Amino acid sequence: MTAYGLTPRQSELMTFLATYDRDHGYAPTFDEMRNHLGLRSKSSIDRLLNALEERGHICRIPNRARSISIAQVPA
Repeated sequence: MTAYGLTPRQSELMTFLATYDRDHGYAPTFDEMRNHLGLRSKSSIDRLLNALEERGHICRIPNRARSISIAQVPA
C-alpha cells in the first residue's frame, strides 16, 4: 500500500487523473485511463474508480461522462 492506503495501481490512476485534469481542465475518458494504465477492460477502471471514490479521493456524478473531480491528491 502507498500513501493514503492506496494500492500502487490506484495511486498511479490518481496521479494520472490529477495530471490530466490540470493539463486539460476536465477528466479523462475511461478509454484514456485504460490505455494509460495498460489495462484491457473498462471494468478494471471502474473498480479502481469505485475504490478511490469509497476512500474519498474522488467524486463522480453517475451516468455522466468526464464527471470525476478530485477531492484530494496523494503526495
